[in-house]
Amino acid sequence: MDALTEYELPLRGLLRLPPGSRVACDSGSLWITEDDQMRDTVLEPGQQFAPVARGALLVYALSPARLHRLQ
Repeated sequence: MDALTEYELPLRGLLRLPPGSRVACDSGSLWITEDDQMRDTVLEPGQQFAPVARGALLVYALSPARLHRLQ
């Protein structure tokens, strides 16, 4: 696995990631929004998110969650 960093978020936890970050959800449910994009994404375990633009990402835990950032 090419994980850079792993995170654990409690329910309603919020994480800001740098532009271009790819995210994989390991457990729980995550809501992701990207700066300057109209669409948001919800990730469930096993799903990944690849950014459309180069904006920073906000990741919000809809339930307690584990995730990692990919290269």
